[in-house]
Amino acid sequence: MKTAALVTGVFLLGLPGCVDEQVDRPDIVADLACETAVMAVGLQGQIAPTPASDKCDNCVDGYIGDGTIRIVCPVCKGTGKKPK
Repeated sequence: MKTAALVTGVFLLGLPGCVDEQVDRPDIVADLACETAVMAVGLQGQIAPTPASDKCDNCVDGYIGDGTIRIVCPVCKGTGKKPK
């Protein structure tokens, strides 16, 4: 999936250098813009969501603090995992 997005991105970045500034056919430009939008919307549906994590959202390793002060996380009670 990332390869398709990368190829599309590279294609779209290279496209402006290949198109003449004086476009005689605005219908072609509009069609190209629509096709590009359709491809972008289609690729959004193909991107995999972030996998669910069991790590606590409130702490890093079961403790909160700045390093000099460490307090047991009140949400996960020091386990570092989301409460059930």
